[in-house]
Amino acid sequence: MELQDEIASKIGKNRFVLRAVLDSIRLALRVITLPIIRDIHPWTTPEKNQGAILPINTELQQEDLLLPMQVASEFIERSSYRMIMDVCGCRKAYSCKHHSPEVGCLFMGESVLDISGGLGRMVSKAEAQEHLQNAVAQGLVPVTSKVRIDNFMFNIPDRGKLLTLCFCCHCCCMSSFYKDLPAEYLNQVVRPIRGLTIEVGDECVGCGACLDYCIFGAISIVQGKAVHSSTCRGCGRCATRCPEKAVGMSLDNPNVKDEIVSHISTYVDVT
Repeated sequence: MELQDEIASKIGKNRFVLRAVLDSIRLALRVITLPIIRDIHPWTTPEKNQGAILPINTELQQEDLLLPMQVASEFIERSSYRMIMDVCGCRKAYSCKHHSPEVGCLFMGESVLDISGGLGRMVSKAEAQEHLQNAVAQGLVPVTSKVRIDNFMFNIPDRGKLLTLCFCCHCCCMSSFYKDLPAEYLNQVVRPIRGLTIEVGDECVGCGACLDYCIFGAISIVQGKAVHSSTCRGCGRCATRCPEKAVGMSLDNPNVKDEIVSHISTYVDVT
């Protein structure tokens, strides 16, 4: 087992191997996301893939806590097992120029025990909470999800016992692989947060600074002003990056934490 973990560790940290794997998945998804195929393939069916992108904006606070901290913290406290990956495979593979690959994904649930120990370390709830706070402080967007591709990546059965808490940058994250899905289908697997509103004010000068930071390519410049399409998932990167502070976000839903936790828990059990 120690030898297997050592091999897994070397492979899991090799930029060229990771790049080859992720590029292959990206190519496969170009086919899998096509009509009909996406309805039956386990990587895209709503029954096996459910996620929520948690916005990072400081104005979205309830009880003095950021929204992502509330949702992610709840799952951490519920979880029976937790593993932090030694590296973020996406940032390592694509040599991220904006964020460190050392901030790896956090996996929770019983299936964590099936992941090779050479890829990460088991942590306490307190260590997991600290990792979450560090990732958000660095501007990474938490995405909590049950993702069938992860079972494929780790070669473990899908028993509904593996929850991923990915900390996404705008340039390398695997979440962008799903941007080719139409909005009506994307809504089924990455549901928009109910009550979340994004508005672009008159301060917008159409500079386009927000375009490069939208992982789903949901922003365009129309008549000199940024416009969000229906594929926007409300991550909040545009608001934090806008030099004119023209993008505002508001949240009118006092039950948002419980709604997200309840929905995701329908598909995956971390206890």
